[in-house]
Amino acid sequence: MSDETYRFCKIFLRAESRAAMDLLAVLLETPFQRRTLTLPDGVVDVMRNPDMGAVDDFIGWPTVVEIDAEEHADRASVIVITSRIVTAMWDAGIPAVAACDYEDDLPWSGGIKRLRGLGQEC
Repeated sequence: MSDETYRFCKIFLRAESRAAMDLLAVLLETPFQRRTLTLPDGVVDVMRNPDMGAVDDFIGWPTVVEIDAEEHADRASVIVITSRIVTAMWDAGIPAVAACDYEDDLPWSGGIKRLRGLGQEC
C-alpha cells in the first residue's frame, strides 16, 4: 500500500474471540484458518488481547482484531473492510473501538465517539 496510514488497524472488542470469529466468518464470507481470515485486500487476525484487564478502558477489552492491508489495497477498500467490521460488531451488541491512523475516516471515529455518546466508559 503506497499510503502507510491505511496499512494497519486494531479493533478492540468487549467480547470473547470465538464470538468475534463466528461473526466475522459470516460477515466476510471467508473461513478462518486458525485465527486468520485472508481477504483479497488484506489479512484479518483475531486474538486474545494480551493487555486484557490491565486498564479500565477499551485497550483492556478481551479481544483484538488486527487488519493488515495488502500492498495493492487502496484506501477506500481498507476503510470499507474496517467499517464493516466495527458496524457489524455494534449491530451484534458487541462494543468495538478501532485504533488506527485512519479512525477518523470510520463511522463514529472508529467507535470512540459512539461509546462516549452512549455514556459508556471508554
